[in-house]
Amino acid sequence: MENNSQANETESLGFIPVISVLSGLHRGHNITLTEKTYRIVIGPDEDMMALPPDDEKAENFQATLHRAADTYEIEVAHDSPVWVNGRRVNESQKLKPDDLLEVGHGGPVARFRLCPRGGVPPKTLSQALVDSFDSTMVDGHFRMGRIGTFFSNIYWNMATQTTRWFRVWLLIIITILVASMIMLTAQNLRLKERVAFEDTRIQEISELLEKHRSETLSRDDILTMDAEIKAHLDAAAARLAQLEAGSAAAKRIIATATPSVAFILGAYGYFDPESGRYLRSVPSADGRTMIYTLDNRGKIVEVSFTGTAFVVSASGLLLTNRHVIEPWRDEYGIAGMTQGRKLKPVIREILVYLPGEVSPFEVEVSGVDDEADLVTLRSTGAPISALPLQFELKQVSPGDEIILMGYPTGIRALLARSSSEFLESIADYDPADFRLVTQRLSGAGYIKPLASRGIVSQVTDEFIVYDAETTFGGSGGPVFDLDGKVIAVNAAIIPEFGGSNMGVPAENVRQFLARSYGDE
Repeated sequence: MENNSQANETESLGFIPVISVLSGLHRGHNITLTEKTYRIVIGPDEDMMALPPDDEKAENFQATLHRAADTYEIEVAHDSPVWVNGRRVNESQKLKPDDLLEVGHGGPVARFRLCPRGGVPPKTLSQALVDSFDSTMVDGHFRMGRIGTFFSNIYWNMATQTTRWFRVWLLIIITILVASMIMLTAQNLRLKERVAFEDTRIQEISELLEKHRSETLSRDDILTMDAEIKAHLDAAAARLAQLEAGSAAAKRIIATATPSVAFILGAYGYFDPESGRYLRSVPSADGRTMIYTLDNRGKIVEVSFTGTAFVVSASGLLLTNRHVIEPWRDEYGIAGMTQGRKLKPVIREILVYLPGEVSPFEVEVSGVDDEADLVTLRSTGAPISALPLQFELKQVSPGDEIILMGYPTGIRALLARSSSEFLESIADYDPADFRLVTQRLSGAGYIKPLASRGIVSQVTDEFIVYDAETTFGGSGGPVFDLDGKVIAVNAAIIPEFGGSNMGVPAENVRQFLARSYGDE
């Protein structure tokens, strides 16, 4: 009578002891306990069974459950491995509601519960998550190798063990997520097609602009550019504008950074250390060709170059690539002009134009990092007051989205983005010196950097590789993450690899600035 009264004590309170199987082929099966004694047996398919002692299948059992007042006591048989809440049971242990049971090495995992007499209720969200985590237990420990099982069990628990309304909402959410993924994939494919199409256009534009490179611009040059260059660049500029407007983050970054991204315009000549003279040019007798000489006749030969820089300190310090202000490293030889002499390239002038500033700043080289292809510039006159851009020192990862800003293709791209009226006014100066053209562009408010977006494809200690589009003139430009911080300095183009570009990582820049300027 006493045992029967104990067996009925929990039922009289309205609760029934239940073992809920959490893993294996029979996960989700609930074993209702009504007898005084059970044998815990592991079946051939690794499922857990609770059988009466007289059942013939209960001969090889791992543990015994004895009724003890309002719960059960588990007793280990023959030193079988049994864990309760991650601790191995040596002999016996009373079970408490929500205790986690694991029977056998890598065996099934189950939960001891007290459930209402009406049946096992659906799981709450927290119960589903906890059961999914606990079902990955092996020999009393959570195993990282079962991460896949963990996520599988989350889906299974939420889809089968929770309330009907929760499952309906889960189905709706999954449907929305799948539809969103399909839409994003389709948009990505369309974007890739557009980028591939524009890659061909950019290559054509680069070849066209290279053909027109010169230190002066004649009226015919400018009128030709109005007809052919603008036709090519309008499509690319429109596409870049669409990308810039594609997200609030991109618009915010571009608007904030633009005043601090400078256009570099420079010129260098060739100096003869023996004679102390510059290389000069004079027209031939028939006026058809130029004669290059080291006597003091004619005009000093100046080769113009352009690039991008950006403000990196409150004192107005600018940063760019070393090869931007030493372009002769990549220039063709000057055979036929040097008359057998060893001429030394020498910077004649470096000017920087900032968006919103009419007049340029004349700058000089302040610091050089040979290894990282970096150089700093400082104004020789009025200090530059534009706000410095901030560096992101966290590690960037492949797949991260970036925004690249700069002045690819230099003066001619700026002209191509100007109005026809402006080009006609420039054409009145024949020939138009590159300094004059740039000053007029600045005065008309046309000096603004282009922005393009891309994806990081590779990260090393020396370079970050990404696919944002640019070309010559874009070197030295800042590369931003979507938090608006600089992660790299654009340094090189890799046309052989689908237009990929390489940038110097922000950490390398930080080390260079710290060595050169400390806390400035």
